[in-house]
Parts: sequence; structure tokens; C-alpha cells
Amino acid sequence: MHLRLIFSLFILFTVKTTFGQDYGNLPKISRDKLHRDLELLYQGLDKFHSGMYWYTPKDSVDLAFEKAKQDISYDMNIFEFYKIIAPLVALSREDHTDIFLPKETIEFINKKSVFLPITVVFLGTKLFCVKNGSNYVESIIEGAEIELINGESPIEIANKIGSLFASDGYIQNVKLRDLIGFNFSKYHFYYYGNLNHFAIKFKNIKQPIIIESLSIDSINQNFIVRNAIDTTYQEKDLLEYKIINDSTAYLGLHSFYNAYIQKESSENNLKAFLVKSLKSISENNIKNLVIDLSNNGGGTEGNEGWVYSYLGENYQKYLKVRAKTQKAILDNGIDSPIVLKTFGFIERIFVNKKMKDGSLERREWIGYGLKAYKKEPKYKFAGKLFVIISPVTYSGGSELSNMLYSNDKAIFVGEETGGGYLGNTSGYSRELTLPHSKITIDIPALQFVMNVKPQLPFGRGVIPHYEVIPTFEQYINRENAALEFILKLIEHKK
Repeated sequence: MHLRLIFSLFILFTVKTTFGQDYGNLPKISRDKLHRDLELLYQGLDKFHSGMYWYTPKDSVDLAFEKAKQDISYDMNIFEFYKIIAPLVALSREDHTDIFLPKETIEFINKKSVFLPITVVFLGTKLFCVKNGSNYVESIIEGAEIELINGESPIEIANKIGSLFASDGYIQNVKLRDLIGFNFSKYHFYYYGNLNHFAIKFKNIKQPIIIESLSIDSINQNFIVRNAIDTTYQEKDLLEYKIINDSTAYLGLHSFYNAYIQKESSENNLKAFLVKSLKSISENNIKNLVIDLSNNGGGTEGNEGWVYSYLGENYQKYLKVRAKTQKAILDNGIDSPIVLKTFGFIERIFVNKKMKDGSLERREWIGYGLKAYKKEPKYKFAGKLFVIISPVTYSGGSELSNMLYSNDKAIFVGEETGGGYLGNTSGYSRELTLPHSKITIDIPALQFVMNVKPQLPFGRGVIPHYEVIPTFEQYINRENAALEFILKLIEHKK
């Protein structure tokens, strides 16, 4: 009974500390300067972000900014200010809209702050400890499911710290996936500040385990001591093709970034890889094709169209590609104005047309245009198509998923895409650095509105026909659970 009382008092103390966050000895920024930064942030999102009001109405954004101004009623350090404005940036509901702390602040917390000393992964809504970097030496917590941290469930914590960054529309699982590895600990610090200890309740371990917070250096040292380097593991190629059996082939498209493909892939060129792979599929009379987009976060515009050209008929892919303005001048009346520009001369004059409201919309022209693709390829696939998706399927990867889903070209397996079904706001991003806090926001300029059938809930990604969430054992062993499911599905339907 005495030990239980001590433990209860510890939990009470720990939880209370989360309401008076300690970020270390950071300098204060005057309220007036923060108000000026806030005004520039508002103007940047309002004037330049082409998709700012796609999911969040303007009056709701205005109300949130007014509330934020009221909350900045005293001089604040950078984290106190960051916690107020990061949720405002997240109101864009666009994952291409990013917010970054200054380099000096990151260096300060890496040297002076303490963190939850574990790496984690959300598999579905369950949180697992992957690696233990704490001074608690028992190995039983690695691979264990975490039920509570300081009395809060992982989902409760994720909802709080997830307010500090955006996701497309109303997609929630991508925020859970973004908290992979040490990101959970990092954003936990951003939200709660320095905590001395963590009381963690693991599933199948009766009592919570008290884990001491540690510095980055101490955590890394523990990781090095406890984890041998896996010399047998080889990173998979960004472009993979293999024939699994006499009726099924696998196409792993793990990136659409041409620069990454040229540098890191043995295939070197996506277009040549597609020609070679689809030719082999045709020559081997393959009836089932699995395309793996589960790690495809997008990349070079147009590559999703090249892939689609082998799978579907041409059509108008985008309803429109729109920039809100060519130039936005941000001026709080005191600091030097900041100018954000969208296009260079050629694109502004020849690629786009100016609309009555001052916005610019892409023409159908010799470049990317609005169609799914430009040229019909020789080796079209007409068999059964399966597509593996996940919260990492994003941007160009999600656009390919959107096209295939809307046109009923594939059976989708895995988890909801991280990219929105209706499209995204991306393209040219411009950096807005707030002059007093030095916080930087990447503001995307182009709204890509996709021509999709209204088959999914507003603000969601592509939702798979078959949801497959890997077990922790499958995850840690790098097994492709979705591919295993598909192969069983094919065999069952023979």
C-alpha cells in the first residue's frame, strides 16, 4: 500500500509538470514583435497559399488567428510561440505546408534538453517500443505495446502533439506514421517540454515502468552499445521488378523523384524501367500485377502519369492546376515587407492564364498540362491489378492511387494513403521566415485539383478495399504483409 501511494504521488507530479512546460533557458521575444510575426504568417497563408481554405473555411482561420493574438499577451520564448502558431499552419490541412524551428533553437535543445529515450512505431492505432535507449536495461520493453505514458494513451498524446503539424485533409493515420522512430519523442518535447521521468505502462507488464529522461548524446550512446549493426540488411532498390510466379509480377515503385532514382537506383531511369518491366509482363503473359506504392512519397511531376499510361485510358487528370497569385506582398506596417513569387517568366506567360480573380490556371499545353499522360505506350497491362498503399503514399504516389481508384482500375490493399483523394497543394513552395522568431514556414503555391469521382469521404485519402496492418514481428522483420495478403487472395480466387 505504501509503495502504491508513492507511485500515485509520482504520477500526479509527473502529469502536473506537463502544464508548466520547461524548455530550458531560452530568451524571451517581446509580445509586440510576436504580434508582428503573427500578422506576417496570416498574410502569407491568406495571400499565397492556394489551398488554404480548401478544408478550413476562412472565417474559422480568421477566428483562430484572432484567438492566437489574444493568447500572445506576454513576452514568450520560441517554443511558447511555436505551440501557438504551429496549429494555425496545420489549419491548411496540407502536408506540403511545413513549419521549422530555427537552426540555433534545434542546436540548443539537442545539447540542453532531455527526451523520452526510446524509438517507436504506430501500427494502426497501437504504439510499440522499437528500440530502448534508456538506462532501463531490461530488453522486455523492446517490441512491447505501450498502453499509457504518464497516464495518457498514445492516441491522446498523438492527438495533442499532432496539432503541431499538418496532414492532408482529415487523414489521421498519416500523423501517427509521422511519429515514427524518434519523432514521437521529439514532438513530445515540443508539446510538453522537459520532463524528468516517464511512467510507461506496457501491455502484459503489470506495473508501469519508470524511465528517466535522457539527453540526445546519452540516448545515442545507449543505442550504439545495445544494437549491433545489421550487416546483412540491404536497402531495397527504389525501382523493383520481379516475377513472383507464372501468373503474378511485382512492381515496387518506391519513389518518383528523378534525382533520387538517378543517384540511388540501379535502374537509373523510371521511363526505361517501365518499358522494360511492362514488356516482360506482356511477354510472360502475366495475369496479376502488384504495384507497391506503400513507400512512395511522390517526387517529380508527371511520373505518376507515365505509370498510369500503362494501366488506364487517357483522360483529363486535373480539373485545374491553380496558383492564387503571382506575387504576394506581406507587410505588417513596421518590418520590411516580404515578397513571395510563384512563377518564372515563361511559366507565368505561356503555361498559365490569368483569371478574373487574379489567380493563374494552367493551360493544356506541350508540358505536363492537365491530361493523365501525353503518349500511349506500347505495352499496356490489361490483367488484374493490385495496389499496395500506406500513410507514406503521398503527393505523386497518392495521385497515381487517386487516378486508379477513381477509374476502378485496381484493388487496393494496405492502409489509407497519406495524400488526399481530391488532390493537394504543392508544386512551388516558398519559404517565409518570420523576422523576430526566425521560424520558417514552407508555403506551397500550386493547388492540384484532381478529376476524381466522389467515391470517398471529403478530406480523406484512398481507403483500401482490404486493410492490412502489419504485426510488430512483420514490421521489425521487414515483411511485406500487404503483399503476402494479396498473394493469398489471388490463390484463393483461382
